[in-house]
Amino acid sequence: MADIQQLLQEIHNCPVATSIRNGQPGPCQTIVLSQRGMTFHSPEPWSGQIATAPILFLSSNPSISEEEMYPDPSWADEQITDFFQNRFDSRSGWVDSHLCALKRDGTRTQWVRYWAAARARASEILDKPKPGIDFVLTEVVHCKSRYQEGVREALEFCCDRFLDRVLSISVAHVLIVYGKPTKGAIDSRYGSQLVTWHLPEKLAEFRIGNRSRMLVFLPAPNEHGPEKSLIANIGNNGISLLRSYLASRAGSTVS
Repeated sequence: MADIQQLLQEIHNCPVATSIRNGQPGPCQTIVLSQRGMTFHSPEPWSGQIATAPILFLSSNPSISEEEMYPDPSWADEQITDFFQNRFDSRSGWVDSHLCALKRDGTRTQWVRYWAAARARASEILDKPKPGIDFVLTEVVHCKSRYQEGVREALEFCCDRFLDRVLSISVAHVLIVYGKPTKGAIDSRYGSQLVTWHLPEKLAEFRIGNRSRMLVFLPAPNEHGPEKSLIANIGNNGISLLRSYLASRAGSTVS
């Protein structure tokens, strides 16, 4: 748990983002400086219990809402850890059961479409999955922006710093990879470790660290074009394979 907390704090308090905000140039400056005229939302490590959740969603970068109650420099480390680890636990109050986030004024946002889409995809594999418990959300670029602004410039640098380490602490055996930038990052870093393609460009098995994973490549939920569901992309056979894969590894952290 100490390693998880250390990595969480390291990502959230990224010194590169801090130096850019203090006027130093850097490879992430487009995305860091995209937050204009607001309290800076520091990088987002992940949302949920990454050490236990069987499914991990991996997307390009987190979006941003200035209204959301979000950690700022006044928060203690323990409160920041609670926010990201227990974000979807209704007892914590950060996000309610309808996937509406707590706002700074004490009211709630509308339900967050991205979280709802992730829950819908997880529901195709598991029965009534609980956000943050049965699935976790993270990104290849951890700084927040709208419409993926600055992701392309920051992608390689942020992946070099954090992606291997985030995936290594995740016990998830199924990774749902959203969108072209994220798929490109996976292909470039782990392409040689893709040991079996079950469906070309859609469903593959690979190893990282001491764990095997099943990868599903899906369009991002906000992309135009084809259906975003698992059934539309990998069919019943692919979903059955994911279910069997998870069932065979239930309770296992190393395979």
